[in-house]
Amino acid sequence: MFFKLKLPPGLGGAFWIAVLVLLAAELALHSEPVLHRYRSVFAVGRAIDKLDYVETHVPHVLFIGNSRVDNGVDPRTFDLALGQPASSSFNLGLPGANVIVYQGLVARLDAQGLLGGQAIRTVVLGLDESALQEDNSLGYVGFLADRGALWASGRYLDWFGNMLRLWSYSANLRQLREPEKLLRFVEASSKNIEPVGGGAAEHLGYRAGFGAAQNQDQTAIQEAAAHQPPAAGTEYFLWRAIDRLQARGVAVVVTVPPLRDRPSAFFSPDAHARPYRALRVRLEQRGVTVLPEPTGYTVSEFINAGHLNDSGAQRYSTVLGRQLAVSMGR
Repeated sequence: MFFKLKLPPGLGGAFWIAVLVLLAAELALHSEPVLHRYRSVFAVGRAIDKLDYVETHVPHVLFIGNSRVDNGVDPRTFDLALGQPASSSFNLGLPGANVIVYQGLVARLDAQGLLGGQAIRTVVLGLDESALQEDNSLGYVGFLADRGALWASGRYLDWFGNMLRLWSYSANLRQLREPEKLLRFVEASSKNIEPVGGGAAEHLGYRAGFGAAQNQDQTAIQEAAAHQPPAAGTEYFLWRAIDRLQARGVAVVVTVPPLRDRPSAFFSPDAHARPYRALRVRLEQRGVTVLPEPTGYTVSEFINAGHLNDSGAQRYSTVLGRQLAVSMGR
């Protein structure tokens, strides 16, 4: 005997229409071309834009991080300082991302055979305190996290959300209730619109002159994380990413982006910073090159407490290029 769904009179057609609409929305969230179409509307779309570029224009040096990397490293300036051909590096910084997302990016690139050999030879991880926290306010985990790692670490809700994206991404979709966001969505539906700061190819992933577009909520989250220890279980994803990179012969380098008002917990002598100092030591013990703390930046080189402006980014990119040149023996 087959189960037959009984609906109130008059609701049968409406019910199945609603089911079809939800199914279409779910399928759309599994379509990278659809996500890419809305790169000017949702952060996940811009992330796909960057990943598409990396996968079709494979760099030798890849920067992975959050917004402090996104608008703090200009690959063209870095390449010049390192003394390598132009367009040899790319900035895969994603605002609001954490190490769960970083590991997912590494796993995806590895699955496509893009780690090591003549492909990606060096990965520079931009680490700060917020990278070791649980924040997923922009919904990256549902799209970019590694399902195998989510399951292995017991994050079953995140795993389920990665499968059923309409459920996990519903909070972000509710942003369409905001008139400005909805108008941008409608406009992007009819024509290609690049995200704020330009598409991935324009500045090789670097969001130049981020300025007024800086997400103040993300800034507040990042600063609040400065006095919190790493969230339980997040280090698992960091080590899993590093192990995979090193297994493929990729050199792993960690940089801690400069801050305006305080030292990073990775270098701070304060008591609350002890877990991050210990993590820095473990990174070095695992063969990861941890670059010196950036110092000497002035207030005029920052947009806010945690993010460089273009002037500061040019300086930081130059310093990074020179530091890597030394570590590579050039």
